[in-house]
Amino acid sequence: MASKVGNSVSAAKEPKLSSREILLKAAGELMTERSTVDISLSDIARHSGLNSAMVKYYFGDKQGMMLALAEDVIGRSLIRMNELVVMDVSATEKLKLHIQAIITIYFRYPFINQLIHHLSTDPETSKVVAEKISKPLVEAQRVLLEQGAKTGEFKPVDPMMFYFIILGACDHLFFGRHIMKLAFGVDAIDDAVRREYTRTLLDMVFGGILKT
Repeated sequence: MASKVGNSVSAAKEPKLSSREILLKAAGELMTERSTVDISLSDIARHSGLNSAMVKYYFGDKQGMMLALAEDVIGRSLIRMNELVVMDVSATEKLKLHIQAIITIYFRYPFINQLIHHLSTDPETSKVVAEKISKPLVEAQRVLLEQGAKTGEFKPVDPMMFYFIILGACDHLFFGRHIMKLAFGVDAIDDAVRREYTRTLLDMVFGGILKT
């Protein structure tokens, strides 16, 4: 009896998702399962249990829904990024936390960079992606690199080069999952792989930018 009560209390505490959130969750799950952003509205409707007309109601069209998904995933991280910039710790620690956070995002949402690439092929959504996602991330990284250079922790680093190196390194582990399986015999990217990859990437990055 106590077990049933405990389960009921636990279930009651789980927040109920809105139809908008259910649609975004379904789209993200399908993209992760299929390793592609090429999913149809009928796929999303079937997976979510909602009518595909709800996509038009909430997002205008499928492209609008994909943009909303990217903003939802990255938006929360950008808020934490802004908090990180003003945190009272060393620039080295801030940058480590930043890189760890990016890898965690790709681990949880392995479709995200492919989704951003897809959105960037459209002139209208590419502007939104640049203004709401890319530029804030670039600016925060630039500030962190400048902080480290000012305190004598970092060598001078080109923010543009840093952006593409870090994003590319974080993305390719998850985008190249099939290569990992075929070339290295690793069936899945689990949390142990994520932690080891994070450690290795941090060692390589900071081995290059820290002043000795």
